[in-house]
Amino acid sequence: MSILRARTAVLLAAAALAAGTAFGQAAPSPTPAAVPVPKCEVPGVPPSSSSAEMGRSAQEAKRVKWMNTSKAYIDCLKRFIEEQQAAASPHIKASNAAVEEYNKAIKTFNEQLDAP
Repeated sequence: MSILRARTAVLLAAAALAAGTAFGQAAPSPTPAAVPVPKCEVPGVPPSSSSAEMGRSAQEAKRVKWMNTSKAYIDCLKRFIEEQQAAASPHIKASNAAVEEYNKAIKTFNEQLDAP
């Protein structure tokens, strides 16, 4: 491809991007949205099993309580992850479709430039 054709291809691509931004898309929001964070209760430090003043049943009760709290924490995090992935899915699909359209347009522009 000659230097003139390469420059023309770059200019056409830039013009296509500028036109798409100017006419096909809304302006980006001025402030980014707050990033969601999980609201899960952290279980804390596991209970000590070497405490001499507690009886076996008290130690076992604390251990079971901590295990239940830990499981609830992990389940809460899993739910949060699933919710965030579900919310992001349509946006990911839309951006992938836009990339595909962009690639097709550039391919078409380059084929038109290379045609005799």
